[in-house]
Amino acid sequence: MKILRGIALFLLLSAALTLPVCAQEADCTGADFAAEGFSNPGRLWDGSRDSWSSAQDGGRVTVSRSDGIAGLYIEFDRLPQPWTLNGDIPCGEEGYLHQYVDLSALLGSAPAELTLDFPAGTAIGEIYAFSPGRLPDWVQVWQPPLEEADLMLVSSHSDDEQLFFAGLLPLYGPGRGLDVQVVYFVQHFQANGQADHKRPHEQLDGLWTVGMRHYPIISHFPDLYSESKNRQTALNNALAVYGRTGAEYEDFVAYLTACIRQCRPLVVVSHDLDGEYGHGTHVLCADALTRAVEAAADPAQFPGHGAPWAVEKLYLHLYEENPVTLDLDTPLDSLGGRTPFQVTQDGFACHKSQHWTWFYKWIYGAKDRPITRAADIRSYSPCRYGLYYTAVGPDEVGGDLFEHIEPYAARRARLEAEEQAAREAQEEARRQAEEAAKAEAEAEARAQEEALAEAAQREQARRHTLFRMAAVMAGVVLVLCVSLFLLVRRKHP
Repeated sequence: MKILRGIALFLLLSAALTLPVCAQEADCTGADFAAEGFSNPGRLWDGSRDSWSSAQDGGRVTVSRSDGIAGLYIEFDRLPQPWTLNGDIPCGEEGYLHQYVDLSALLGSAPAELTLDFPAGTAIGEIYAFSPGRLPDWVQVWQPPLEEADLMLVSSHSDDEQLFFAGLLPLYGPGRGLDVQVVYFVQHFQANGQADHKRPHEQLDGLWTVGMRHYPIISHFPDLYSESKNRQTALNNALAVYGRTGAEYEDFVAYLTACIRQCRPLVVVSHDLDGEYGHGTHVLCADALTRAVEAAADPAQFPGHGAPWAVEKLYLHLYEENPVTLDLDTPLDSLGGRTPFQVTQDGFACHKSQHWTWFYKWIYGAKDRPITRAADIRSYSPCRYGLYYTAVGPDEVGGDLFEHIEPYAARRARLEAEEQAAREAQEEARRQAEEAAKAEAEAEARAQEEALAEAAQREQARRHTLFRMAAVMAGVVLVLCVSLFLLVRRKHP
């Protein structure tokens, strides 16, 4: 009994010692850094990505930590080129602004020291070296853009996805478990001719906060401002400012067409045709998208921009025909008991550089009258959309952008079930055919056995008949012989 108690105590202690290790969070402090080829290299690990440093003719960073480096997290200041690890391991081919490198998976271990070589011009805001353990939630481990998106949101700017489309991403992404891809009409490394070092980071932080995990597609078009309350004037103004950069209307249509063909979305959502408050880029985005949805399905248009793809639905914000109102204020278990709108409010909190604008009060309200529900927003309501185009018929019930739409996962599950059913039916048909063939063979064998038995019986009967006939004939002969014998004796006594 004492031995059993000792074993039980040992197992309990082992479990108690194991649990903290499994739950331990990876640590990004305690690493040592050294760099060469960078201006102001200390900025690379000062804890602030706002203080960035650039490699001049190419730069090298050496990282070490005594407990091993399980992962690297790099926040670049500008879109990076590919770089190398330990001299010959290629990294960063995806070109993500925020990159995580899982060294345990890549190298099969957590080395104590690493060298990172970057090409000339690489601008880095911060480098983190993590110990083994569970990554903190703020580390962004991006997956590639989707090739089969249930929903594609085309947002003009970084923050529009958190404002005029508030609640949409958390509702259909983590809320409903659908595959959502975000596409941006412009990039924010340049805004109205000025370099911007904050909004590109806020863009990714906001997306990550609301549950997006597939890296956004971002155009090369700069962020330029124009505005008019008249739709056509706003469009003309936008084309004029972008025309000065060499961009034409067809360039925007081509870009959006390529995005649609790349991601093959079932449902596409974008801006109000009037640009919400009249922003020229919003108007240009919505207008070009209506053309792109048509062009994407036509193999004759933009043939070098991917294989044709037919979108099933296009919804536009505030579109008055075929209206639909989304419920963004019901708490969802999949969102931890929060509403999609509340999650988006956290997403916009990441866009600190835009908190000075009227958007802040629009989404949060005032101190004495805070906004806690999307339904409380009256102007440019994020709940209101309209079905601009459909290939699956009009909405009938309403309240859901996926009415009459079967998401990709459901399609794959249905096709897999149908294929499984077909395989089972084929297997059942094969089994039945085998059983039928077996039964037929057995019946044929029985018939042959019966035929042989009948033949044997007939042969035996024939032999019996011949025997009886022979016996009768022998009897007759015997009788004749006896009769002849007796006759002879009478004549010759």
